[in-house]
Amino acid sequence: MMSARGQLLFWTGVVAVFCLLVWALAPVLLPFVVGMAIAYLLDPVVDWLDRHGISRPFGTALIMAGAVLVVLIVGLALFPMLRDQVIAFGQALPDLIDRAQGAGRGLIDSIMAELTRQQRTAVSSGLNEVGKSAVTMLGDLVSRLWSGGLVVVDFISIMLITPVVAFYLLRDWERIIVAIDSWLPRPYAPTIREQARLIDRALAGFVRGQLGVCLISGTLYALGWTIAGLNFGLIIGLVAGFLAFIPYVGGLVGLLLAMIVGLGEVGLDWVRLGSILGVYLIVQGLEGTFIQPRLVGRSVGLHDLWIVFAILAGGALFGFLGVLLAVPAAAAIGVLVRFGLQRYLASRFYKGEADSVG
Repeated sequence: MMSARGQLLFWTGVVAVFCLLVWALAPVLLPFVVGMAIAYLLDPVVDWLDRHGISRPFGTALIMAGAVLVVLIVGLALFPMLRDQVIAFGQALPDLIDRAQGAGRGLIDSIMAELTRQQRTAVSSGLNEVGKSAVTMLGDLVSRLWSGGLVVVDFISIMLITPVVAFYLLRDWERIIVAIDSWLPRPYAPTIREQARLIDRALAGFVRGQLGVCLISGTLYALGWTIAGLNFGLIIGLVAGFLAFIPYVGGLVGLLLAMIVGLGEVGLDWVRLGSILGVYLIVQGLEGTFIQPRLVGRSVGLHDLWIVFAILAGGALFGFLGVLLAVPAAAAIGVLVRFGLQRYLASRFYKGEADSVG
């Protein structure tokens, strides 16, 4: 039997080699990771068909064809409207930002007029420093995302390779699991299987539930801001819903865009701005008290702050690929940390017991 130190060195080496391979192959892994994610999401459906007498290869082909058909139908139905909104929003955004800045400066000037000269100097200096820091941080973020591949993505490779990867993984999923299981060290195979099962439960609960949260939240934001009379409310709501996969980020980005558009359109109209903020608060309240607990729940064991940190860290290290791998990594690390903590709390070291001699 391998010593505890030897086991630690072995598994540390495995993790280090895996991270090194991901870092080295990051430019070409994106379509494969997306294909794996699609296969993971659709595997329960193929399993259900298999249990009801439809062979796995035929069920895989059926599911993939149905998924492509749904994407085409939805795309053809929504593409013209979304295309027009995106183009109009892109053309109007610079002017809206300028107007929003003008409205903000007007508000600041009215506040500054009530201050003494010394207070105005201090506030002005502070605002300048904050502005410089914000511009620097934004430029650094854009640079990181650009170099990491979030902006420049090989769209053709995604469209061509991802469906092929998803199809073959779905078809051979069971054989892949059996093969990986056969590689496990036999004395520890039951323990590893149990931890893998817990990781799968946490990951499935979060990913599948959070996709539902994104869909519902995006729809509510789009409807709410459109009803509030906000131009481009549909596209801003969809952006907020898409980014809602990262807890809190989607809503805040949507609110920022909505406030910029609102300020650019009507200036300091507190009723309009209040309605925009009201929609955000209502959707956030529904999401936090009803939607997310029902769809995601707390049983997955992944805290929102842990997910946010993992996604930001993954994006900083590996770009868009790191964002995709962040949730699986967070689920795995969370389960392993809980397993290690459980072993530690049951150990003689924690209990202060002396090792038996003899």
